[in-house]
Amino acid sequence: MANILNEGLSRTLGIEFEFKLRLQTLLAEFKDDPLVRYVNGASGTETAQYTAASAALTKFIKCGPSMGFEAKRNAYAVLEEVVTALKNSGKVPAADDTALTSELVNVTRFVGLEGEEDFHFMVAVFNLCEKVSGVVGEVETEVNEGVAATGGITTIVLLDGGSGYTMDGSDGDEAAYKVLLAGTEDTGNGTGGKATVVLEGGIITGITSVDTAGSGYSVGDILVLEVDTGAAGQGSGTLDTEALVEVTAVS
Repeated sequence: MANILNEGLSRTLGIEFEFKLRLQTLLAEFKDDPLVRYVNGASGTETAQYTAASAALTKFIKCGPSMGFEAKRNAYAVLEEVVTALKNSGKVPAADDTALTSELVNVTRFVGLEGEEDFHFMVAVFNLCEKVSGVVGEVETEVNEGVAATGGITTIVLLDGGSGYTMDGSDGDEAAYKVLLAGTEDTGNGTGGKATVVLEGGIITGITSVDTAGSGYSVGDILVLEVDTGAAGQGSGTLDTEALVEVTAVS
């Protein structure tokens, strides 16, 4: 992923109070993602990791505005449980599993360093959050929907290919797979966008075309690619992990 998924978190690197506020919001979204919260990523039985992450997040919030040792320790605890749940889900591609482990280990290196404002810890956490966001589709963008120009999508770029996209019950190669372009924010999302993508082994590897521009999208929006179940032979829409794109032009 060349582009930044969590732009707001990136802009506050080194500013401990602002970084902590943005991080605790993002961690809450991570722990509540179905792949983390529920066994096999489906509603029903909650994972032990979700319970542990919830407790650690409460402690992280109660540490106050600083990013001192206790805050670092509890932030790491949340991320460790999130990564463990994702790896246990069996739905995360092997390459992402490896990357999650690597980034988590990197965070571990900086938890115990002295100093209230450890820039290295923040950078390591940011890098891990980028990887988690790419897997679960929870992001922290900085598009100001109140002033940003909106319109139909002209151009999108692929950020993460997701996994588990299927055609006619298989994850074979398809050059004309249809997807819906859905927003990731609580409010201000555009609607109606559709695209055709290239599918290889259940992973989206390229964007062929924007077929329906939709309306209300802004440049910088991060969107998830949902299965267009109305297209012939594309199944129920149940995925392992959702692909992500960024809107780069609107009309």
